[in-house]
Amino acid sequence: MPAKKQKPERLAKNFHRTFIPERQYLGELLKYAADGGEYEIRKIADATGIPTGVSSGKSLPTADYCRGMGLVTLVKPESKDADPTLALTPFGRAVFLEDKFFKEPFTQWLAHLRLCNEWRGADTWFYLFCESTPVFGNRAAADEVMKWISPLIGGKDPETAVSPTIRMYADEASFADCGAIIRENGDLVRTPAPIRPEYAAGYAAWLAECMELAGRGNGQVSVEELKTQAGFQRITGWSQAKAQELLELLERKRLAEVDRHMHPWLVRFLHPSTALWNRLYEEFL
Repeated sequence: MPAKKQKPERLAKNFHRTFIPERQYLGELLKYAADGGEYEIRKIADATGIPTGVSSGKSLPTADYCRGMGLVTLVKPESKDADPTLALTPFGRAVFLEDKFFKEPFTQWLAHLRLCNEWRGADTWFYLFCESTPVFGNRAAADEVMKWISPLIGGKDPETAVSPTIRMYADEASFADCGAIIRENGDLVRTPAPIRPEYAAGYAAWLAECMELAGRGNGQVSVEELKTQAGFQRITGWSQAKAQELLELLERKRLAEVDRHMHPWLVRFLHPSTALWNRLYEEFL
């Protein structure tokens, strides 16, 4: 069965207003969303302490980062005169209850993977971490990457547009413990996502949810569908061997079944993503 056609709902290239996501503020935003706070610049700032001026600042970019990371969603108001409210997603609720300040590197990794998604992430992250992979692999000259990405994101200064996308992974207040990309000797170097036993439920939840959004949440899906709908190997930076290692881990943990008699392999997730998000931290010490 072909995957359902989706309309991308990625955040635009300038949603961040050049700010990087700060873990402290992400945590405050999750608490605000847990209380059903409104998606309005001043109300977010007043309730969370996230700094914001009269017409700009970090409050809306922080909320939008949380949206792009799949941590919160917008709820339409009943009245046309009211602002939308924020609500936690199953992933967001798990993080809010267990690691709301993103101290675990894997929390950062999952938020990163979702930010890079084609359908619900953010434009610049999608192009830099997903679409660029077949072109550049995990290492390439920074100026070549900027030349390639410039027409995709528009504008005459791709360095400015891409700067927060790179800076956040080097800043201790942000996602340095994930470190998905670094600058090294004029190159941009991607770090493949780590594979560890305690990360299995999180990876299964991420992949299962992507397939649910594509209308393929029931039954078997091929590895090619995982690549197309979730960016399975492109976003993670995994080789074929690493991708197989992850699927074998999910099988050992009884999170998925893998049919190796077909080519490409077929995968069936044994639990819906909502149940898997509830198990996100169950194997963490």
